[in-house]
Amino acid sequence: MKRLLIVFLLISSTWVYATPFCEGFEEGYKMVKGEYAYVPYCPYEPYTPYGSTPFREGLKEGIKRAKRY
Repeated sequence: MKRLLIVFLLISSTWVYATPFCEGFEEGYKMVKGEYAYVPYCPYEPYTPYGSTPFREGLKEGIKRAKRY
């Protein structure tokens, strides 16, 4: 039972959840750094203001993070 739990935790920790925010983050990062740049892990999704979308907020965050590093 303990072995099964360890295997499950290892598999579940490697899954990547592709949210619109993370897709926007990746696209924004690659816009600045280039198509073949290494993209860091997606940060936590912040609150989306009214009139915006999670993808657009991710795009802005990716651009900001790429310019910073």
